[in-house]
Amino acid sequence: MLESKLTVHSSSHDPQEEQTIITSTRIGVIGGGQLGLMLGEAARAMHYAGVTVLDPTENCPASIVAEQIVGSLKDAAAIRRLANQADIVTFEIEHINTQALKALESEGVQIYPAPDVLAIIQDKYRQKEFLAQHGIPVAPYREVASASDIERAAEEWGYPLVLKAKKDAYDGRGNARINSAQEIKTALAHLVGRELYVEKGLMLAKELGVMIARNRRGELAAHPVVEMLHERDICQIVLAPAPIDVALQHAAQQIALRAIGYWQGAGIFGVEMFLDTDGHLWLNEIAPRPHNLGHYTIEACETSQFAQHLRAITDLALTSTAMRYPAAVMVNILGTRNGPAHVEWLNTIDMHNVFVHVYGKHETRIDRKMGHITVVGDELSVVYQRAQEARAALSM
Repeated sequence: MLESKLTVHSSSHDPQEEQTIITSTRIGVIGGGQLGLMLGEAARAMHYAGVTVLDPTENCPASIVAEQIVGSLKDAAAIRRLANQADIVTFEIEHINTQALKALESEGVQIYPAPDVLAIIQDKYRQKEFLAQHGIPVAPYREVASASDIERAAEEWGYPLVLKAKKDAYDGRGNARINSAQEIKTALAHLVGRELYVEKGLMLAKELGVMIARNRRGELAAHPVVEMLHERDICQIVLAPAPIDVALQHAAQQIALRAIGYWQGAGIFGVEMFLDTDGHLWLNEIAPRPHNLGHYTIEACETSQFAQHLRAITDLALTSTAMRYPAAVMVNILGTRNGPAHVEWLNTIDMHNVFVHVYGKHETRIDRKMGHITVVGDELSVVYQRAQEARAALSM
């Protein structure tokens, strides 16, 4: 099996000491969606003392495995209430109140990844600047205050360009592609009122990703590099390991490890990259939490991204990320309509090595993430076909 653990060892706890830490530690999670659900499932399997989530939606997905506080993710009082019920606070979403987190941290509350790390990552322009300053390859970019800034970027780089919002952007929301000077006005109108920057549009061969864990002692571990297949700027399918040269897989891991090594934060980080048609790797963005690109690790790897995140934030030794199978494919179950959610199998399929995760969301919406399917096996092309068949057989 492919061993992807690249760890800088310092010290480790013995098994009895680790179990004592686990069984005496309560975890607080800001956000109770599908990531909070799977984090809670991992915490329960590992026997952590307890998990509490903060989420504005009553009976959120994570509430079936955790106690829930109903409240806004930006409500300082609700976040404080969560912290009072936890020994360590973490989060499954970036769009939260970092000022409240910093205030709690100053009072001695343990929060991982660190609020300062989250504050930089929340602002994609600041994130880009941080990475560039540390020599991490990122696509050429510049801040945008007016149309003239975009015009200057076009003079320097040519078209296409990608106009991006600095904050509160995900799944392509907050991006506008510009293919000619005539499209500048439309792009600015699309993102009116947002703080913006513009990037050179790269000629892409593949979109890659890798989950990197960092514990509080600074140990690092990398999961395998995967390929992400997107439609409508939403990740639809993840192929593991990515069907690229082994040397390129190693290079991508090394870039991601270097990038996360510069953050003074513990936890798991989703690192998204571009591979251009000239064979160059560019880091696109980092998510300071478990990520859609790492869902396959639940069944396909010796340590899932969720278990590794818990180990990292409680400062346990990071464990093996080797794949249990030669190949894995994850397919997102996205909503295809608006209305009440219900699961229906349209066809009977062979469920051997097919793992279905339904997140328990009560309402489905077009392109809303309702669940995922992971299929594992010996050959990527065969596994991919089986994953497609499984997804086609399921309706929500």
